Amino acid sequence: MFGSRVSYIAWMWWIWERTGSTAATAGIGIAAAIPNLLLGPIAGAIVDRHDRRSILVAMDLINAALYGLAATLLMLGVLQVWHVYALAALTATAMAFHRPSLQSSIPNLVTKGQLTRANSLYQISRGICGLMGLLAGGILVGALGVAPTLWLDATTFVVAGISLLSVWFASPRSPMGEEGWRRILEDTACGFRFLRSRRGLFILILLFALINFLLAPLSVLFPIMSDQIFNAGARGLSVLSAGVSAGLLIGGLLMAILKRVRRHGLGVLLGLLAIGVLLTLFGVSKDLTLSTGILVMLGTAVATVNVFESVIFQSRVPNELQGRVFAAQFAICEGLQPISLAMIGALLTVASTSSVLIGSGIAVILAALGGFAVKGMPRL
Repeated sequence: MFGSRVSYIAWMWWIWERTGSTAATAGIGIAAAIPNLLLGPIAGAIVDRHDRRSILVAMDLINAALYGLAATLLMLGVLQVWHVYALAALTATAMAFHRPSLQSSIPNLVTKGQLTRANSLYQISRGICGLMGLLAGGILVGALGVAPTLWLDATTFVVAGISLLSVWFASPRSPMGEEGWRRILEDTACGFRFLRSRRGLFILILLFALINFLLAPLSVLFPIMSDQIFNAGARGLSVLSAGVSAGLLIGGLLMAILKRVRRHGLGVLLGLLAIGVLLTLFGVSKDLTLSTGILVMLGTAVATVNVFESVIFQSRVPNELQGRVFAAQFAICEGLQPISLAMIGALLTVASTSSVLIGSGIAVILAALGGFAVKGMPRL
């Protein structure tokens, strides 16, 4: 996570400086989102039939090779924008296997009563690594350049993969059998059927899909706002992004010390309501320091929502189904992101970044209020 946050600054700033195009910058997000949408559910079915630790190790090492390739092409002076899109798609493909493997492994490491604290620790690690990585990214890109920064990310993936070789955890799995890929496709459909049969979980996922659609442009708007509104360059991009990570850290710490919560669904809806309000305020702000403070609070709300959501699914889905269910969840929740990112370039030709953020914030508020109206949602 540390290395990925560092390389995020490198990629986004390299594309923005090279093209000056919102659409080109958004292209990274589109390239990364499509593999999750198309391959995510199948990846989940494969995760449930294989050793999850081995998948995590393999995906880390594949990502290390891909980032090393990107750094090499850049050092040779032959890296093109389309190369970045292709590499973003390939690394996202690896993460389509990595994420459900990680999420479905947490219940194998702790008891059900410890899920909130375990997911809080995950959010804390995201916050610490994200905060350090994003701040370091701005410094490294300015001091060393993009290529050495990408080499650093490749190294961190190697370290991550090797570290997993020193631990072991249970991983429910079953052989492929003679049916092979036919069985995988049936398992993939099983994940969607399970979610469809659980009305509360299914509506929660649809709500998150809408929220992700509204929040997806943030990654594209940060470099634009840093350059055109705050006049802060790559440093401003890293500070804004680090603000969100600092909030993830704070939110994770708060959730880790929080006593047992019974109504996780209510926590999700209140957190989404806070996200909508803060996003609206961020759109209004024209000061870098104030905007960063708002993003810290936004990140805190996001961490809270993420912990509650993870506990809801990890405690209500049988572990042997969690790989495919989490993969189906990711596919649905992120399915609208490519559309959102493709639209942002055209939208910014007729509206300002502030207007887009304010409109998105209001829409998140309305979506959260709609969640309160769904029977049973606050009691999840």
